[in-house]
Amino acid sequence: MASRVVQLELSQSPWAYRARALLGLSDRLLAALSDNVPDPSARRSDTFRDRIAHWRRALQLEDDPDSLASLAKDVAADCLVLLGRTRQERADREAEVAELAELVRGVLDTLKGHARTYEAEFARSATNMERIVALQDIRELKRQLSHEVEELKQSASRRQQADEKRLEHLTSRVEALEISLHQAKLEAATDSLTGILNRGAFEVAMREWIPKAQGTGRGFAVALADLDNFKAINDRHGHQVGDRVLVAAVLRLKTCLGESDQLFRYGGEEFAVLFVNPSAANARARLTDVLKGLAPAYEYQNGDTTCRVSFTFSAGVTAFEEGDTYESLVHRADEALYEAKRRGKRRVEVRATSLLRSLIG
Repeated sequence: MASRVVQLELSQSPWAYRARALLGLSDRLLAALSDNVPDPSARRSDTFRDRIAHWRRALQLEDDPDSLASLAKDVAADCLVLLGRTRQERADREAEVAELAELVRGVLDTLKGHARTYEAEFARSATNMERIVALQDIRELKRQLSHEVEELKQSASRRQQADEKRLEHLTSRVEALEISLHQAKLEAATDSLTGILNRGAFEVAMREWIPKAQGTGRGFAVALADLDNFKAINDRHGHQVGDRVLVAAVLRLKTCLGESDQLFRYGGEEFAVLFVNPSAANARARLTDVLKGLAPAYEYQNGDTTCRVSFTFSAGVTAFEEGDTYESLVHRADEALYEAKRRGKRRVEVRATSLLRSLIG
């Protein structure tokens, strides 16, 4: 028996060892890439990490050499695109900083130049005043003095108009810059694929909602929803169709939102929802209605062929309780989501605060 095992090991091709080594190297490189995203708050950084996690799982599970080669090609192409976007975003940010610096420099140069101009005008006027005072003819003195006073008035008026014009221009530049920075902030908080808020925005919102709910009795509900068997959809239909499914899921989930509720892409095929209504039962009912409204299948064209893809989701819901933190709320919602998956998927489960925790306080 031992000799048979040795014989099988000796029969392994050197290429098999090399393939395993290359897969191990690829996994470590992808892990390092995920840990070293240039800016954790940059647009698409969360999506970037989600894609990397998906690639690592796919590389570990794929056995077919042709499929593995195709997957490696897709990974390389996506890495180049995502890193290219990161470089562009860094360049855009540097350009915004440069624009701000140029704006400040321009204001300082303008003020300096105008100060020199008006300083020269007042120096000329002072010289003229000295010459006028030396005049003996009272009539001529009064005439020239009146003329000089009028010149000073006009100079002051011109300066006021110039200052108002500069202020108007500066205000316009500052407003434009504020709009640009506000837009950049919105883009940084938005998922590029689905157009909804991203995980970073979810964390910010939660840390704003929790203090407002503490001690006021105005709670809220949190839900985590995850598309069922999403990897199978990607494997069968391709990532482009998978992306379209994510967008379709967002459109369906939006139908359960109230005016002040918020929907976020939590990561990959997972979404988070904040419901202003503090009832977990109400949130569960709304999400269940979305599930019931999903079509049996959605059609898309692949060349001349009409293909069909279907999707569902599982969700976990919990409600805010006094003393809750961001971590405790997300943990309970995640537990409820896991329970929904365990009980067969395509369902919504609720996880309440444990009795033991409520007794301990």
